[in-house]
Amino acid sequence: MFENRGVVQQILEHIDSLDFTKVVGGSSIQLYDTTKRHFASMLSAHDLLSGPYAHLIKQKPLRESLYQQMIELGNVLSCGFSTASGVPRNWVDPVFCTTDDANSNTIAGAGSLILEFARLSDITGHRVYVEHAKRAQQYLLDPKPEKYVSRPGLLGSNIRISTGELTGRKGSWGSLSDSFYEYLLKMYIYDNDTYAPYLERWKLAADSTIRYIASHPFGHPEWTLLPYWNGDNVHNAMDSLSWFAGGNFILGGMVTDNQTLVNFGISIADITGALYQTTATGLGGESLVWVDDCSPDFLANFHLEECNASNSVQWTETEYKLRPEAIESWYHAYRATKDPKYREWAWSAFEAIERVCKTESGYSAISDVNAVDGGKKLDEMESFVFAEVMKYVWLIHVEDDEAPFHVMDSRMGSSNQWVYNIEAHPLRIAGQPV
Repeated sequence: MFENRGVVQQILEHIDSLDFTKVVGGSSIQLYDTTKRHFASMLSAHDLLSGPYAHLIKQKPLRESLYQQMIELGNVLSCGFSTASGVPRNWVDPVFCTTDDANSNTIAGAGSLILEFARLSDITGHRVYVEHAKRAQQYLLDPKPEKYVSRPGLLGSNIRISTGELTGRKGSWGSLSDSFYEYLLKMYIYDNDTYAPYLERWKLAADSTIRYIASHPFGHPEWTLLPYWNGDNVHNAMDSLSWFAGGNFILGGMVTDNQTLVNFGISIADITGALYQTTATGLGGESLVWVDDCSPDFLANFHLEECNASNSVQWTETEYKLRPEAIESWYHAYRATKDPKYREWAWSAFEAIERVCKTESGYSAISDVNAVDGGKKLDEMESFVFAEVMKYVWLIHVEDDEAPFHVMDSRMGSSNQWVYNIEAHPLRIAGQPV
């Protein structure tokens, strides 16, 4: 199916048929999800079909339609920034170019639009798109009030739309915050010169995480988990979205030639692989807790007689929602080390998904990773199953000459020509010739 010209044409014909003013089941579209999934996939298609896969589409009208539809969706999504402060709201009416009346957004929702809007500006030559996103981003690069900056570079998860101020001190590398930190690094990869301050901001967050946040579960000093923080306190709990941080630290280490960052990311990727192997399905749950020093409450909550290296981490939610973050981190770990265990873990996870999540029409989230059959199928499947899960499983197994958009290791003298957005859509970095 790779380089299937017929499938490419079918997708482009579908894009050509879309009317972005018509919303199935409502009148508004979600800015954050639509940007990272649909909009980014169109930007990526443009870059791929203008570059290494230009031979797959010869019909000029379809190529032009992709370009125009990409701009049309970008214009619709830009309506989200039409607030007094420039901090976007997350629901946009594409007909009237209006937003909902929410008072706050997440730092992921406000701070993870910059890559896609920068790419649209660079493709079209119109700066208005990236200027919208940069204005919103600036509130997070220079956060106020300072009391909601828990540690240097680490923010609370929510931002007030009217003023651009943070609204609390609770944050994490997971849900509500994750892609803000991810894009600080990736904007530097996208354009080293323009976004050098973003890299410094990412390094500040990374340093604080290593110094003040990172935790090692009882019996495993070689593994790292990332607690959430609430002001000065840290809590040994994390959601599965946080697993992406392993890959993000590894990527940062490869880009900056910093082995400490690579090693830190690998210590996250490695515990992910170990925990997947402990469940009956071979997949990981939605959230977990752990102890770094055994406590009576932990023993009582999980009906344990003692803490040891095999029980100091416990799943608190056993659903598997087809999330990609673990495989994403293994992909980056493989790119940095070439250790075959990461390929093996990715393939084992893929086989497990095929075994317990496959349905007649696709894949389904499951209720219990500790049940051999996965428990109940939850009838949920999001687009990241194909955009990320399947892509990262494929990427980790193909060699450099088979995928021109691989993550490259600067420590080995290679430079990145592409950067992945949140949903693993490869975008050509700024300044690259078409």
